[in-house]
Parts: sequence; structure tokens; C-alpha cells
Amino acid sequence: MMKIICGLTAVLAGAAFAFAGGTCHWTHTSEADFSSGTFNNVVADSLGELRLARAVNMLLEQAPRIAAVYCLAEAPDGTVYAGTGPNGIVLAIRGEKVQTFATVEDRNVFSIMVDREGRILMGTGGTRGRVLRMAGGGKPVEVFSAEGVQYIWQMRQTPDGRLYLATGPAGQIFEIAPDGTSSVLFDSEENNILSLVSDGKDLLYAGTDPNGLVYRINRRTKEVFVALDAAESEITALALDAAGNLYAATGQAPEGEEPHETQPATEKSGRPEGTEGTVPLPSPRRPPPKPPAPAPPAAEPDAIPRKMAIAPAAAGPAPDAADDDGGEPPLPVPPPGTGPATIRGAVRPPLQPPGARPQPGKAPAALAGNAVYRIDPRGFVTELFRHQAMMLSMIEKDGSLIIGTGSEGLIYEVNTATAEARMLARLDAKQVMAVLPARDGRMILALANAGGLAAMSGGYAAKGTYLSPVLDAGQISRFGKIRLQGSLPAGTGLTVAVRSGNLQEPDDRLWSKWSQEHAAAEFLAIDGTPAARFFQYRLTFTSTDGRTSPVVDEVDVAYQVPNMAPQVKAVRIAGDAGDAEAAGAPPAGAAQGVNAPRPLPAPAGPHREGPPPYMRTITWEASDPNGDALEYTLFFQAANRGPWVLLAEKLKEPQFQWDTRGVADGRYRIKVVASDARANPRGQGLTASRLSDPTVVDNTPPVIGDIRSVVAGNSVRIEAKITDRTGIAASCEYAVDSKDDWQAVPPADNIWDSPEEAVAFTIDGLAPGPHQITLRASDDRGNHGYETIHVTIAGPAAK
Repeated sequence: MMKIICGLTAVLAGAAFAFAGGTCHWTHTSEADFSSGTFNNVVADSLGELRLARAVNMLLEQAPRIAAVYCLAEAPDGTVYAGTGPNGIVLAIRGEKVQTFATVEDRNVFSIMVDREGRILMGTGGTRGRVLRMAGGGKPVEVFSAEGVQYIWQMRQTPDGRLYLATGPAGQIFEIAPDGTSSVLFDSEENNILSLVSDGKDLLYAGTDPNGLVYRINRRTKEVFVALDAAESEITALALDAAGNLYAATGQAPEGEEPHETQPATEKSGRPEGTEGTVPLPSPRRPPPKPPAPAPPAAEPDAIPRKMAIAPAAAGPAPDAADDDGGEPPLPVPPPGTGPATIRGAVRPPLQPPGARPQPGKAPAALAGNAVYRIDPRGFVTELFRHQAMMLSMIEKDGSLIIGTGSEGLIYEVNTATAEARMLARLDAKQVMAVLPARDGRMILALANAGGLAAMSGGYAAKGTYLSPVLDAGQISRFGKIRLQGSLPAGTGLTVAVRSGNLQEPDDRLWSKWSQEHAAAEFLAIDGTPAARFFQYRLTFTSTDGRTSPVVDEVDVAYQVPNMAPQVKAVRIAGDAGDAEAAGAPPAGAAQGVNAPRPLPAPAGPHREGPPPYMRTITWEASDPNGDALEYTLFFQAANRGPWVLLAEKLKEPQFQWDTRGVADGRYRIKVVASDARANPRGQGLTASRLSDPTVVDNTPPVIGDIRSVVAGNSVRIEAKITDRTGIAASCEYAVDSKDDWQAVPPADNIWDSPEEAVAFTIDGLAPGPHQITLRASDDRGNHGYETIHVTIAGPAAK
């Protein structure tokens, strides 16, 4: 996620007025950060790096009779054939030229292949599924159809000349012998066999819908085994590598409409060994004196140097040069001795929890999106790659998987050894239905939702741009330097332009004009950008020969919001009797109105729980829009009049324990003043304050007076008056010859509701002799007053 960091100091560029607030930073450093921007021939990979996309040339787009291109196959002469829908058109691609090769009666051509004799086989679908064959310039000839078969999803031919068909909607695999006879090889309980691959010997692997199974089928013995039970519902593509690892891609459609915004692949931190070295971005800064550096641990990668001269890139194989097999070459390899860059971006999490073992035949629990699973020759399953989009096509080439997805037309390359994913290209078409590595080194792409064909080369695009999302400072702000981290090899270029405005949606008329293009450097000052609330940057990548690309792995934009006053939102005072007063609304759930109960006094007895009644806890809620550290000062005022008297200052935490024994009984208000002065230049700090509701300080116990006691036999009648100077008399109790056994007595009017109350009660059953009767009166603040009465009960008369 994009990081926003605020501090106090920064070097800022070009503003006509002063800002006193601290400096904040927008930082983009991961695929997720960059994903909400706009890409044009630029991609963001799982390592959090922006670079040029592969060069893509559209061969066919917006053909009126073609809504989707489903499948591709290449003939020995280099001609590529493409099956389309919904008008049964088969196309032939020779170089950059696309022509109609044939039109069949069936609506869709879902699968296509060139058999061992060079004949074109077409698997169709619609009301019925057939296999048609074309040889030379003749008409299509039907070679297969069967009752209940509506779709020929895929075809595979084994070295012995037998043809295998993946069909639906009955989930069957058919075998066609060289003599043309056909039979059911496998009749599953699934609806569709969507994908099919052969190991070149006796084994077939089939992916299904709707339960996401991968079957392993021995075509000789007819033995069937479930190799994978995926969490997703559809296995849309299968691929085998030379080591016997099977890769299964899922294409479960999301519930409801697919999200329009691209979701990055699940991320993890760090990168594998052997990734590309970097050439740093230029900077005019004079390097500081270099202290001695400790020797790095063995195999520790060198960090990106801070020296910013452009270093020439070592010569390497051009990415568009064909390899020995005539296929697509890998991306440029760093020269010997160069280590991988130190990266702060976030990428995908580990494939499994630490210490977890892959489980035979069972995919991990369902997560969001779709996945590519690897099933090794022992049958163990691991998740290699996960993405939000549907994975519609996949091939394995030279240790990497090339994956075409739905949603945004993204094409990924996944290294099967390191599990690192790199986005190669992003197409306007929403679905990449098939990927074919052609003999001329290009990748031919079949596209749907906007039916078309494209050719992706092994080299980088000549030019591309990345437009950041609109960045919101939340207030009119001044924009400072942009810091870039990445590499700029020789033969490449990188420029930066910016603009600002006060409308959330950019408008060329109402925002500032784009600045001129500035050549990239580690620290880049963009002069003349108007102070505004919203900001955007644009990176322009260029490559002169397509061999290398600039790389940006971090963009940091400094901005300064004007200092804004703190806010004090609430002040609360709590005492031991449970009272709580807050400025503004009462606490949630507090009773209100004439029926609201008063707080009860503190429990009687010497062993009271909690703080003493004279201690009050003052708390408040305060914040600063700039994120500045705040300092607090407290004042008190008696009876809503008189001066504000300092209570405490230089407080860092939003609470204070107030010992009220230093003030007289009465009603008080507390004022909390919050200041950001220490976080801003001298004289430019701001304050905010808030008052509490009145609170009562009552540290004086009730007085017990006008005491009368009358002894009658073994009883005593006691009368007294209880008076509290500040609060309300709340209870009266007595104890006879004890300090612990207290007995409550009611007031004369049976309700404790005023500062003065009278009590009258009789104590019966006293034994002859002297007695000490202790009276205890309490007020509503938990203060206790005591008085002692001594009486003597006469013994029986002598006879």
C-alpha cells in the first residue's frame, strides 16, 4: 500500500509563500502502490519495479465479424492459423499480414492444430462439436462428430499419430486412431474437459470444469488418477516442462462483475538471487567523505550505489534475438559479477507457511483470485503464482511460464525456479485466450472481448508512460523534490513531468499545465508547480534499441501542508464516585433526563477500592491534522468566574491525575490547551482549547450534629441531623461496640435527596453495661463523617 510519511524538515522547491507545516511524503514502492496508476507500454512487476513492456504490434483489431480469437497453431512453413467466433472464420497469419483461410459452418472454432502430415485440424463448438480437416486448398472435411458433443475444447496428437479430443458438455475424452475410427477413452463425471496435454508417451493430463480437477490418464491401460483437486472451479490451461513438472492454471470467474481495476499479484518481500543488477540514476550531489565499510557477508548483494553517474550497461544478448531453438530469448542477463539490486518493494508471500509441506494431490485452501499450481513428478502440489484475474492461457518455455489473463489483458512471465512473476505486457483487449511462441521469435496472442491478434516481441517497447494516480494532500500544499530509485542503463531514457490542481478529477483546462520533461535523477526539483491539494506525476520511459529498459522501483514525492491548528474533541473528568463529565455529548449509552440515576457513593468501610475521592482523572481527545506532536497545558477556574489558574503544563500524554486537596470545595471547570509549537518553527505553532463541563470538588465530609440519645431499659433512641456543605447527604450508618459491623438507617423522610437530613432510630437488645455507638454519615462524593455516643444500660435491680 502507498505510504504517507510526515516529518518536520525538508528541502522544498519554488513556492511564493511560506508554509509552516512539516513535510510529508507519498511513497510508491510496490506493485500494489503502482497498480492504481495508468500504464501505457509500461508494466509493474511483483518486485515493485516499473519498466517498459514488451513491444506489442496489433495484427488484427476491431474486425466486424470476429468477437473472439480462441486458438492458435503454427504450420511448418511459419504460417500461424487462428480459430475465431462467432462466425466460424479461420485466419492465416504470415508475417504482419492476416487473411481469411477458411469459413466453416459451425459458429466457433475453439481449438486448432497442425497434424503430422501438415493438415489443419479445427475443433468447433456451438450446437454441435466437430473436428474438421483441411488439406491444400480444399473444403473442410468432417473427421469426427459424436452424439452429445457440443464443444471440442482442445486437441492433442501423440507421436504414434493418435488424436485426443477434450470435449463438453459431457466431460469426455475421445481417441481417434490413424485409420479414423474413434472411441471414448475416458468418460468423467465433470461437465467439460477444458485443457489437455500429453507427456509424449503414454500419459495424458486433463483439466476440468466445474470441480477444478486434473486427471492423469494412461491411454494404454486406461488407468485414471486425480492428480489435483484445486480450490478453484476450472482448470483452463495445462503445461509440462522438460523435468516432468505439470503446471495447472485456473480460470474461475469471480462472482458478479469482474473488478475493473487491476489487482496486483499477491505480494512478498525480498527477491531471489540472480536477479538483474542495476545502473543507478544520475545525481549532481557531491558525495560525503566515505567512512570505512565493514566487509559484507558472503553472497550479500551490493546496494544501489548513491553515486549517480550513468554507467554504461554491459553488452548482452538482445532480447529480440532468437535463441538456438528459434524461440523467444530470455530477458537480458546481467554481466558477470553484478549482484541483484537492494529492493524495498513488496512482492508475493511465500508459497506455503514456514515449515509447511506440499500435499500430494490437494491444492491449498481457496484464496482470492486464481492460481497456477505445480505438480511435481512425485505428485506433490505447490502454488506457484496467484492473481485476481482469470488465467485463460499458459505455455512453458525455457524455464518460465507465459500466462495470458482476463480482466485487463495482462501477460505475465513466471520463473518456475524462483516463483517470481514479471508482467510483460498489458493489452487493451480484456482476455488473452491463447499464446503461441512462433518460430520467428514472436509471441502471437489470441484476444477476446475485443477480438484480435497481436504479436509480442522479445524486445522492449520504444516508449512508454506511467501516469500516477491522483495524490491527495488533503489541503492546499507545496510540492517539493521527487526522489527516484531505480536504474538507467545506457541506451535508455527516463523523464519526469508533474502537474497539480484543486479538482479531484484531473482537467486539462482547470489543472496546471504539465511541467516540461525533466531528465531523471535521484533527487529532482520540479520548479513552478503551483501549490494545490492534488498532484500527479508522469514517468516517460524510452529505449533506443529495445535491448534494455529503465527501471523505477521507488518514487517518493515530498509535499508540505500548511500548519493547521490542533483539535481538542473532548474533555472528561472522572472521580472515584463514578462521575464522568464530558464536553459535548454525554458518553454513548449514558442515561439522560429526569429518570437518570445519580451516581452511588463509594462503598462504606475502611478498605475502599480505587483512587481516593480527592483524586480526579482528567482525560481528553486531541489530534493534529499535520500529524504534529502535541503538548498540553491545563487550567482550572472556580465557579465559572475568576481567572484561569495554571494546573499543569508541558504534558505529553492526554491524561492527568488531579489532586483536588489543593483547592476549596466547589464547582470547577478545566481547560485543556493543545499546542503544536514544538513541531513547528518558533512563533509559528498553533493552539486549540476545550472546556470541560463543570465538576464538583467536595473533599469535606458531612457534619453530624444535634445529637440526642435517650436510654429506656435495654434500648436507646438516637436522633441527629446530618449536614453536607457542598454536596448531598447520601447515607447514615451506626456500629455498636465495633468498627466493622455497620447498620444502615433511613432518613426521617425516607429519601436521601438534600444537603440536610434528619435521622431517628432505636437500637434494641443492648446488654447491661456501657456501650459505644458510632455514627457514620456519607455524602454523594464518598466523604465520611463520624461521631461517637456513649450510653450505659442499667443492670437488673438488686433484691
